[in-house]
Amino acid sequence: MVRFRVTECARVSEHFVCLLDPTERVTSWSREAERLTGHTADDVVGSPFSGLFLVSPPASAAATHAPDGHVGVFVRQDGVHLCVRVRRHALSGKRADIDVPVTVAIAQDDPDAARQGSTELHGALDALPDGIALFGADEGLLHYNMRFDALIGRVEDGLNPGAAARTILAALTRTEWTTEETARPALSKGWSTEILRLGRTLALSWISLQDGRFLLLCRDVTDLRRLENRTRFLEQHDDLTGLANLQGLRLQLGTLCERASGSFAVLYFDLFGFKRINDSMGHAAGDELLRIAALRVRRTVGVGDTVAHIRGNKFALILRSEQGDQAIRRFARMLRSVLSRPLSVLKHEVTVGVAIGVVRFPTDGDDRDTLMSKADVALHCAKGGIDDGICFYDPERDSLRQRRMDLERDLHHALARDEFILLYQPFLNVRSGRIVGVEALIRWRHPKQGLIPPGDFIPVAERMGLMHEIGAWTLETACRQAKDWPDDIMVSVNVSAAQFRHDGLIDNVETALQRTGCPPSRLELEITETAMIDDVPRAACVLKRLREQGIQIALDDFGTGYSSLSFLHSLPFTRIKIDRSFVNDLHGGEGDGAAIIRAITGLCGSLNVVATAEGVETQEQFDYLKGINCSEIQGFLISRPCPAEEIGPFAEKINRSDLPR
Repeated sequence: MVRFRVTECARVSEHFVCLLDPTERVTSWSREAERLTGHTADDVVGSPFSGLFLVSPPASAAATHAPDGHVGVFVRQDGVHLCVRVRRHALSGKRADIDVPVTVAIAQDDPDAARQGSTELHGALDALPDGIALFGADEGLLHYNMRFDALIGRVEDGLNPGAAARTILAALTRTEWTTEETARPALSKGWSTEILRLGRTLALSWISLQDGRFLLLCRDVTDLRRLENRTRFLEQHDDLTGLANLQGLRLQLGTLCERASGSFAVLYFDLFGFKRINDSMGHAAGDELLRIAALRVRRTVGVGDTVAHIRGNKFALILRSEQGDQAIRRFARMLRSVLSRPLSVLKHEVTVGVAIGVVRFPTDGDDRDTLMSKADVALHCAKGGIDDGICFYDPERDSLRQRRMDLERDLHHALARDEFILLYQPFLNVRSGRIVGVEALIRWRHPKQGLIPPGDFIPVAERMGLMHEIGAWTLETACRQAKDWPDDIMVSVNVSAAQFRHDGLIDNVETALQRTGCPPSRLELEITETAMIDDVPRAACVLKRLREQGIQIALDDFGTGYSSLSFLHSLPFTRIKIDRSFVNDLHGGEGDGAAIIRAITGLCGSLNVVATAEGVETQEQFDYLKGINCSEIQGFLISRPCPAEEIGPFAEKINRSDLPR
């Protein structure tokens, strides 16, 4: 550090004042301080005083607070070195938790400066940006600065020398003050409060000084409070729509639940079509749509109702002006009607749909989080098209939703935990009376719910994107287990729509055959019409590659979809499976099902493909199908689905059994 002798320093005859808190940080910086040092208030307020100046030599604590101060050197911002005398006046308070002002005067090194303390102090107070009033030990007014006079204005009996602090404070705060230890505010203790005076918000602090005197600090905090209020408003409101935001909704809802002063409803609602408008017309259009929707909702609600914009196209409403389910439903219908009317967005007419979920306090919940959670459930239900887009919370629907969520969670781990199994249902060649193949049927062996059929979890797996992995496991497992059966028994594996549309299907089939050593001719893939109808050229390409490897292809559930003769002719099917619904409608050959089955079997004969009837359960059905030359049958009349280890023995004894011929 560079050292300078005092005699080498420039000398000044001016002084400035700053204000320090008990931790020696600057709380106030006068214009004179800015002029003489070059440091602005923004630069130094809040900073440690010791870090702002280069004072040499270092002063002891005793010298720092000595009446005549201490001599040193500080460096001005422009590099000029000034000889200074730093004097702290005896204004430090007793309470460390109160912002106690400490006046610091910096002037030239003058041996007689200590005798000028009182005059200098008054000048220092006048230079401060805050209002200051100094009272003697007898609580009589000694001095106040010009800022104090400007902030306070006229008071009863005036700000005359010797005026009692109690009189001045009573006029300002409209409270009776005393020095006695009573329930009323005592002057002997420090305190802080805020008052409204002349249209401004003023912060008053009464400070007891070490020398027995008192200090009343008056600070204008109007702009600060306005900023705080604005910040608080923005924390709880959406800047785009002016409505309450999620935090504001949570606070309001929490308050209402705690008070429990009456019943109310919470409505969650979504605007369908918002994303389309936002994506196609731009974010400005999306913002305008939200503003218009918010305005319409405001005009619809009653006094005491709270509207919130939660996020994106999602809104909420705390409805207190309507009571009873019928009245709430009428209001919800009106709200849907209001929001569904055409809107003019950036000179374009647009429309949106609305779904509304409703929960009631305290019927559906008596705390904020429960109500918000159940409102989401009700909204999800409404978005499913139930009750014309308005859905009240229903515990049974919620239970179904929860079970569906549990199922999805468990399904994620089912494959890794080896919870899937395959059962096999044989199909019989009607003419030879022999078992010629089996259909692999997947089941989920849930650890708690037991055996779950595919209709309950396959759609969920498709929605979750898990069918590619589950399908690959099914293919490989079926091919491996088929190796233990007689060579003339084929295994037929269902391929879901999602699995068929996946580009990895052929690779999965080839991998399963290679790993298990199963001949391609013993593998059949069952595919529904709906899996192929959207892209017939692609389906033809995939099936052609599979047939070139010797794999059999079955068209499953024929007659229930949209197949045409050209569809059948263009795809290389080796089997057509007649849906069980037609078999159930045979009615001794007189029903519509009988006519459809006769047509299908005739078509299969013409195309030289096998016709297999599913769901055969009675001797009457078997006899009719045999009479019209249906090639194969499958159903409970032949066998229920059974484990892989039972297929071989069942096929061996089939000719000795009492099965129909």
